[in-house]
Amino acid sequence: MIFKSYIIENNLENLINFKFILFYGENIGLKRHFKKTLIKQYADTDIISIYQEDLDKNKNLITEEYKNISLFSKKKTIIVNQVSDKLLDTMKYLLENEQETRIILFADLLEKRSKIRTLFEKEKKMAVIPCYEDNEITLKKIITENLKGFKNLNTSIVNMILNYSGLNRNTVLNNLDKIKTFFDNKNLNDNQLESLLNSDKNEKFENIRDAALNQDKNKLNSLINDFNFNNEDVYYYLNNINYRLLKILEIHKMKSENETIEQTIEKIRPPIFWKDKATMINLAKRWDKQRLLDVIIYFGKIERILKTQTNINSLTVVKNSITNICSNSWTYF
Repeated sequence: MIFKSYIIENNLENLINFKFILFYGENIGLKRHFKKTLIKQYADTDIISIYQEDLDKNKNLITEEYKNISLFSKKKTIIVNQVSDKLLDTMKYLLENEQETRIILFADLLEKRSKIRTLFEKEKKMAVIPCYEDNEITLKKIITENLKGFKNLNTSIVNMILNYSGLNRNTVLNNLDKIKTFFDNKNLNDNQLESLLNSDKNEKFENIRDAALNQDKNKLNSLINDFNFNNEDVYYYLNNINYRLLKILEIHKMKSENETIEQTIEKIRPPIFWKDKATMINLAKRWDKQRLLDVIIYFGKIERILKTQTNINSLTVVKNSITNICSNSWTYF
């Protein structure tokens, strides 16, 4: 049975009679909201969280947890993350052997032909909630409700938060958490707020940069999905990555034959910030001099392409370039 996300958001009681619930879609922030709310709702039960890596080790884990009920224990709620059609047979089996245990599934975007999505849509005992991206009106409402009671909250401040967050509920919620912590006196200030949001934005991109250079695909995908890329900052993104690469190259050029990377980094002037040292050591060990030269040349060509071919989508080129660093692939489009 299909439910609109706003109906469930307004009244979670609509799901009270369902033992099998599926949330899917690209709206990470909305799914995060539902998960937190449901964990609170069923706090009096034993809550078990299962991820794909758990199922890789034991494909029958969900069924085993579902069957494993003690007469003396509390009711159980099983939350399954990263759901795909691989779980179709498991869900059919659980549906045929229904008991008190509640199963809540979270998936990324499922296409119309997805078998598990079709099962939940057709079965009356199952609830499915598509979580599509928010619009500007919805996000402004979330910002206003979350900052209710804060002094100086006005349209300008709401728009500023939205501009720094993009139409991304997860980024909005993260920014709201930071705002509540920073402005603990509940007195908003335009200049301080802009500095806070801008600094957060720079830090997030630096995390994206380092995840790409560390070739951590899972972390990179997660960070990119939670970041609002801006056309005006295209050359900042390129320069930021290029500066990191040049710094790593400098370490290799300074390193003597009998010296460790750690010893070389201690000699760098100006000194590398202490929080950055561990990251720089890992990156210097991962990237040898030749590969660094290859990627620096690659980014030089990317910059020339963006400056000379104004008809191309610069953000798409930049995102692809970051992904290419991660996969060690030097393609341009």
